[in-house]
Amino acid sequence: MDSPFIYNTIVSGTDFIPRNTESDKLYSAIKEHRCAAIYEPPKSGKQSLINHTLEKIKVENWKHRICKVDLFNVRTEEHLFRKCTEELEKTLPLPPGERQPFSTLPEFLREVQRRAESAQTNLILIFDEFHEILRLEDWDTPLRTLEKELEKHQHPNTSVVFCGSFTNAMRVIFDDIKFFYHVCDRIRFSKIDEKSFTDFIIRSFLKAGRVVSKELALHIYRLTNGQPWYTQQLADIAYSLTRGYLTEAIINQAFELLMELHSYRFKYLTARLSNYQISFLKAIIDGVDRFSSLEALTTYNLQSSANVNRIKDALTKKEIIEFSTKTHRINHFLDPLYETWLRTRYFV
Repeated sequence: MDSPFIYNTIVSGTDFIPRNTESDKLYSAIKEHRCAAIYEPPKSGKQSLINHTLEKIKVENWKHRICKVDLFNVRTEEHLFRKCTEELEKTLPLPPGERQPFSTLPEFLREVQRRAESAQTNLILIFDEFHEILRLEDWDTPLRTLEKELEKHQHPNTSVVFCGSFTNAMRVIFDDIKFFYHVCDRIRFSKIDEKSFTDFIIRSFLKAGRVVSKELALHIYRLTNGQPWYTQQLADIAYSLTRGYLTEAIINQAFELLMELHSYRFKYLTARLSNYQISFLKAIIDGVDRFSSLEALTTYNLQSSANVNRIKDALTKKEIIEFSTKTHRINHFLDPLYETWLRTRYFV
């Protein structure tokens, strides 16, 4: 029988673990033609949340079309506008003679609104991997002009969703510089609670004719810190190893296989870090929070406060750790399994 755990594709229906608060916020933003920003680490379930919300809108027969512009490999403004044109033509095509040319994001947004209004529909414009706009040579200009367009003009048929998986890069746009501050709602993911996830694990095993206790389902959840992708992957491996009742020994064996599965990626990531950056990660693992103290500088050979700031900046840009904007202290590792790997495999 196929595994009941799906983690390598967008999930929907009963396979989607509810994020009701997040989905309700996104639903309201779309229906009220506001902007929404979703930026969480990779494999957090961003696309599944968007898909789940759009399915809810579809059921209501709210007339709409979806235009998704993926900025994944965009490096120039020319490429950006070519992608915008291509995706808009797929969504609401017009004969060449009726198309309005555009060379800025505000002009593109006005063309989106014009076509949606003409077609008597609502258009949901999704910018995926939006952080890639920072790779443009003059990235400030398109962001600034788009913000001004959204602030000054009504777009009653258009909803905009900014989505990104490089959380620190997205924070530069939305938190540090505060682009779109007055027009955009941040859809912040909360951790899926223990009960919801363990109930899902138990139901999924039962659906496949296998049994897992509440305590062992909770063990799966805690080993992966409730990260959706890793938790489902661990549950899938454990499922493949059992033929009836799941045991703690099987879960621990599955966890070792999960760690081995990702070890090459973690080794490759760590090999590209400097000695100072590795020492800094060791300090985090050891619970240090005052990295510029004399004791920390000496114990972990961090050299100086200026060097600490350079290390923080490098690890942030590499999307390894996240700092609190308010306190400038470590918030968390963006990949909880990498943190576990460092703690139990690397720093031993």
